Amino acid sequence: MHSFYRYLLQSFLLITVLLLSTSTSWADNLLPPQIEAKAYILMDEKSGAILDQKNIDQARPPASMTKMMSALVILDQIKAGKLNWTDIVTVSDRAAKIEEAQIKVAPNDKLTVRELYTAMLVYSANDATVALAEYVGGGKEENFVSMMNAKAKELGMTQTHFRVSTGLDMKDYPQPPQVPGEHVMSARDTAILARELMTRYPEVLSTTKIGHYTFFKGTNRALTKPNWNLMLKGFPFYFPGVDGMKTGHTNAAGYCFTGTALRNQIRYITVVMGAPIEAKRFTETKKLLKYGFEGFEQKKLVPQGNGIPKYGHLPLPNGVDRTVPIVSKSAIELPIQKGKEDQYTFRVTYKKGLQAPLLKGTVVGQVELLFQGKPVEGLKPYDLITYQPVEEGSWIRLFSRQVVDQVKSWF
Repeated sequence: MHSFYRYLLQSFLLITVLLLSTSTSWADNLLPPQIEAKAYILMDEKSGAILDQKNIDQARPPASMTKMMSALVILDQIKAGKLNWTDIVTVSDRAAKIEEAQIKVAPNDKLTVRELYTAMLVYSANDATVALAEYVGGGKEENFVSMMNAKAKELGMTQTHFRVSTGLDMKDYPQPPQVPGEHVMSARDTAILARELMTRYPEVLSTTKIGHYTFFKGTNRALTKPNWNLMLKGFPFYFPGVDGMKTGHTNAAGYCFTGTALRNQIRYITVVMGAPIEAKRFTETKKLLKYGFEGFEQKKLVPQGNGIPKYGHLPLPNGVDRTVPIVSKSAIELPIQKGKEDQYTFRVTYKKGLQAPLLKGTVVGQVELLFQGKPVEGLKPYDLITYQPVEEGSWIRLFSRQVVDQVKSWF
């Protein structure tokens, strides 16, 4: 009999331990991870909301993550009809001398824009990147770099300046471009760049997810190279859903990686800068992605065209009606921390001097989403619009309303 009770007690204790360990594990997923890197960011691709970060506005050497901007400039040129994938690029002597990661092009080699672009994004080939930059820049990498800096300014990348198209240190160039300043990007700017690149040109991911590629195929110079992104399928740090996007390393930059992963229609962007060893840029990215996918859940807090809780009507004293219904112009949807939905609130700001008449769809203010009383970082305010038109009340109506209000105030 005592053995039976002892068995029950042991079983109870075992179940209790298992429940506690499961609870602790679940709770740990809700806590921001400890990341070994100089700077990092976890961003929701759809909303731009920043879910975790450190030193995101610190300008740092980005190494080959620079090539994401080179890719964006090239894709813009193709979209504008100024460049074609089948254009033939003749490699210059200068481009052929660029070292570090390379596909060993030779002077006067002729490759298509598509081949060089693939080499740039899959193997981070510096010789291919410079060949493209010179071709688009009319023979000068400096002209291409000017286009990169103009695009950075357009995107609001305030902690960014480019000197080269590759991200290489100047000492690694036989003939460095004559562009002054420091070559830097912040983690926030890098995430902004990655988000712009994949939202404007989602087809870029069909290239960044290529695991291996053979260059000069069908010739005696055939060269198969792997992707530097070791989180792709078949690589040592594989993480399901990862399909991009760009690694980077120099002595000054440390080990860097801009990653992205899609699961259940949720896409996250991560940037890790200044990791101490190569493996860390991937293990720390995994921590950030795991935190995003397991610690948050996608929520549509306010559907498009619906009112904001507690802010459904805008007072409009001179209107035919005293108030007008207002709604969010777009859906308010983003990843919400699990178990903390009640800590998200709204803050509404109305435009000053609003008076009737107002047309349906008139922007009358904005709503911010707050978490624990502070604006959710990276999330832009949402426009509030009138749900229906409202006409100006006649002077008789407004006078009568004033009289009635005055009488009511006496009682």
